[in-house]
Amino acid sequence: MKRIDVSEESYNNVTNILATIAKPFHVRKGEYLQRAGVLATQVHWLASGVARSGFFNREGQEVTLRFYREGESATTLTDLINGEDGLPAVQFLIAETPVHGFTLDWKIASELRSQNEGMQQYHLNIAMHGLHALAQRAYSSGETSAQERLAAFREEYPGLEARISQRAIASYLGITPQYMSRLRREAELASGEPRQA
Repeated sequence: MKRIDVSEESYNNVTNILATIAKPFHVRKGEYLQRAGVLATQVHWLASGVARSGFFNREGQEVTLRFYREGESATTLTDLINGEDGLPAVQFLIAETPVHGFTLDWKIASELRSQNEGMQQYHLNIAMHGLHALAQRAYSSGETSAQERLAAFREEYPGLEARISQRAIASYLGITPQYMSRLRREAELASGEPRQA
């Protein structure tokens, strides 16, 4: 609620509305919640676990866009919108840890939102938060060093580094896993304390 600047009343109202269409799901680590090339029709709300979104660039390399944690909707919004026109998803969503949560049918959720002004404001706050995060990420990716990007990752996702693979973090930072290892070793030396794997 604090992250997206909504009241407890608003959060509870939207949660109660969406609970009527929510279906429980569970995936193991490494399983896809959404595959690129397939129509995106579901929003995934995470009750526990971590998911990652990304895409494959022209060279076939995996590019990580963001991570989703407990209490967040793992969603690739542009794919859901494009899916309304029958276009397949460009991004994937994959479980970085075992994930439990609820799926919501995008079309039904959109119809519910169109009928409820409070829900519209709630989702506008989420969209604004997402746009702000996207702008920060674009700046960080293009104008900062790998060390600065790692520091920004740790600030944006506190505690996440210990829960997911070094390869996933390296993909997010736009560096190789080998360089990621080097950055971590340098950080250990600078702090005098070994980081947990």
